Amino acid sequence: MSPILSRLFYFGMIVLLGSCAGKNAFISKSILKDEYLKKIASNPDHEVQIIYTQVNKKDNSFKSFTYNVDNNKYFYPASTVKMPVAILALQRLNEINANGTDIKRSDDMLTAAFKAKQTPSFTDTTTTSGKPNVERFIEKIFAVSDNNAYNRLYELLGQDYINQTLRAKGVFTNSVINHRLDITGLDAEDNRNTNNIRFFRDNKILYDKPEEYAKNIWKHQATNAIRGVGYINSKDSLVNQPFDFTGKNFYTLKDMEGTLQRIIFPEFFPPAQRFDIKDGDYAFLKKCMSDLPKSYSFYKNNPEYYDSYVKFFMFGDSKDAIPDDIKIYNKVGTAYGYLIDCAYIENTTKDIGFFLTAVIHVNKNKIYNDGKYEYNEIGLPFMGKLGKAVYDYELSRMK
Repeated sequence: MSPILSRLFYFGMIVLLGSCAGKNAFISKSILKDEYLKKIASNPDHEVQIIYTQVNKKDNSFKSFTYNVDNNKYFYPASTVKMPVAILALQRLNEINANGTDIKRSDDMLTAAFKAKQTPSFTDTTTTSGKPNVERFIEKIFAVSDNNAYNRLYELLGQDYINQTLRAKGVFTNSVINHRLDITGLDAEDNRNTNNIRFFRDNKILYDKPEEYAKNIWKHQATNAIRGVGYINSKDSLVNQPFDFTGKNFYTLKDMEGTLQRIIFPEFFPPAQRFDIKDGDYAFLKKCMSDLPKSYSFYKNNPEYYDSYVKFFMFGDSKDAIPDDIKIYNKVGTAYGYLIDCAYIENTTKDIGFFLTAVIHVNKNKIYNDGKYEYNEIGLPFMGKLGKAVYDYELSRMK
């Protein structure tokens, strides 16, 4: 089968399976039976979307069920965009190697800043050399969702490479990544510019990536991207008009799940739709995705980073330790009242594994950027209970 036909077949199967699920019926009846879950999910203000996907390893197939999923309706993806960028950083290193340069993810990566709003990156106290590297950036992204780590890999790749590559692989359908995170004062033009970056080993330059400017204008076409009744601007003043998300990142639940599936089960996809990374890269990514903050010496003794700090499903509503036999390979996002998790959850002793991806919106006053969101009151309890409900269903299904 040709790559094009394979791609059409895969997406056709997803559509077919979603239709067979009876739209929201299966999840409503089998997963959202709990009155609390039902009440939250059915409230339109919470904009809940859910994808639950079963895995059949015998014939390398997925069976998906959806709830309110709309790939054209906007929600802010927050830190979930760090997942594809982390993966592409490894692919980019492999491409550089293929062109004759010996470069490793542990080599020093130094970022210059030649434009007014750019910042340099020359040191990292957590590495052996005391300098940043791709490996540590990826570990930080998945362990605690570090914003600076994402920004540095975004600058390594640039908008054109990120979006063109993800579209070519069939990972992105209508998603877009077009900006750094948690940096005030950057406009669209600033985010089209990326820094000069050099890789070193033993103080010798291995590779020099020049400053770049994105040739394309990357903007999503999602609906409902002007939201709320007000927002806090860069001067900490309330602006009494809707907040405009039209120039922000957009990452659909379907594309999120497809990204993660390509890492957990690459063999389920035709070669043209897989990331161009090595077996060791897959193993490294899966380790990073499932590692808890305490896996790293530089986070281990920090009480802020408890086990479920970035594990919302099943454990997001608790700070208790996560059992050793439960592995969660995931990426979460939290910003502007949106809470998102995209995960593959498995129990290594009970031989179950499933994908779960969901978003909930908790912004009662409908004012953005004011920091007043109901994450702890509604968002995290909902995500924790949702994860447990699907996990319990999987246990009963396997019986």
